[in-house]
Order: sequence, then structure tokens, then C-alpha cells
Amino acid sequence: MTDTTLPIAILAAAGFEETTFTDFQKALLAAGHVARVVTPDAGLVQGWHEDGWGHHFMADDNLSDMLSADFSGLIVPNGERSNKTLNANLHARRFVKAFVDTGKPVLMVADAVSLLVAAEVAGARRVTGPEAEREAVSASGAVWVEDEPIVTNENVVTTTDQTSNGARLQAFLDLFADAEVQEAA
Repeated sequence: MTDTTLPIAILAAAGFEETTFTDFQKALLAAGHVARVVTPDAGLVQGWHEDGWGHHFMADDNLSDMLSADFSGLIVPNGERSNKTLNANLHARRFVKAFVDTGKPVLMVADAVSLLVAAEVAGARRVTGPEAEREAVSASGAVWVEDEPIVTNENVVTTTDQTSNGARLQAFLDLFADAEVQEAA
């Protein structure tokens, strides 16, 4: 069961795609959701904007202190540097696995799909993402979908690079609506 009164975690390490991150923060706020930035980087986390380092953003929570039970959902923005760091981080893998295993809504943006493999929760799940992730994701047992820009499989949404941030977030928020309908039934 998803408690939609809890905040949504945005998991990011240095090098996350800044535009995706800020688009999500603004849209979540406008939709009445509280988002908290969770990171292994204490204090501030730096984004990546176009071809170079971007702004620093305040981190709300240190990843090693957080549990999935503290949040209603999880968003992992794209960003090669960020996702490389998160894939190597035991706490990040544990955090992602807990969200997937408990059925809470999860959004993996583009190359963040690699974290499903690192967390060992890709399984037979249908996923999509950038072509560069295809081989590793397929080798994990996941079913690669190349002709859909957004793939929702149970509680996990994966997207390609070409998908708009608005469409990505809407697919994620639809999971909350689906959960509310199921709980009411």
C-alpha cells in the first residue's frame, strides 16, 4: 500500500541531468506533492547541464540514513555520472530494491534503468531506455522494449532519452492514481 501523504524521493548523485531534475521538482510541487532530494553526497549535489557542470542543489536527506518506508515513491533522474555513482553504491541499490519489492511507484529516467540491474530487480520486467543500456539490461533477464518511449511494468516506469519530462512524470503519477483505485476497491 502506498501512503501518498509521504514525500517522493528524488535519488541523485553528482552529475544528474539538471533540467530533468528541476522539471520534476516544479511539476511535483504544482501537483501538490512534496519531493525530497536523497543523495549519497552530503549537503549539496551538483547537476550536469548540457556539456558541463551545472548548479548545486541542497540535499534534503543522506541516502545512508533513508528507508523506502519514508517515501511514497522514487524518481531517479538521468545522468551518466550520477547513475554510475549510484550503481556502485550499496545504499542506492538497497534503496531502489526496497521500492521495487514493496510495489511503490518508481520512475527510472533513461540511463537510470541501469540501476534496476545493479539492484538486481530488473528480472523479467519489461523496460526501455537508451540503446547503450540494452545489452546489460537484457543480460539481467529483463525484456527490452525498443519501440515504446515509456514502459510501465507493475510499479516501475522506464523511459527513453527522447521522452518529454512531462510524459515521464505523468506515467509515474498515474501509478499513484492506479494504487488509489485498487485500495478503494
